Amino acid sequence: MFVAAATDDQLGLRAGQHWFVRKVGERHKSVELHMYAKGGHGFGMRKQNLPTDHWIDRFSEWLELQDL
Repeated sequence: MFVAAATDDQLGLRAGQHWFVRKVGERHKSVELHMYAKGGHGFGMRKQNLPTDHWIDRFSEWLELQDL
């Protein structure tokens, strides 16, 4: 599982992500978490001139590691 989120998410969804990511890891599943300082909720492919602009590159790298 690949997770990318921003700590300034207005919906506060980041609060439960650490727990969920830990549980996935405990089941010996591949998991990668990227927490960005800024980006808001649903940053997706929108360019904001922030590091979140490049999350898709990290996702692509993770997919390659999974042989996907």
